[in-house]
Amino acid sequence: MKALVYHGPGKIALEDKPKPTLLSSTDAIVKITKTTICGTDLHILKGDVPTVSSGRILGHEGAPWCN
Repeated sequence: MKALVYHGPGKIALEDKPKPTLLSSTDAIVKITKTTICGTDLHILKGDVPTVSSGRILGHEGAPWCN
């Protein structure tokens, strides 16, 4: 699957990542067909959140209103 990956302030890349798998009997996988980044992701992209390291996958806001 494709993922938007953070690689430092102002540096992002669309990369292939493995599909998630169930690790425990209480896990669930939810299929999201459309998503976007959120306000917190924008702060991360600017470099305002120094605790976020390179390799973080961004974008978790479901966008059901998009066609």
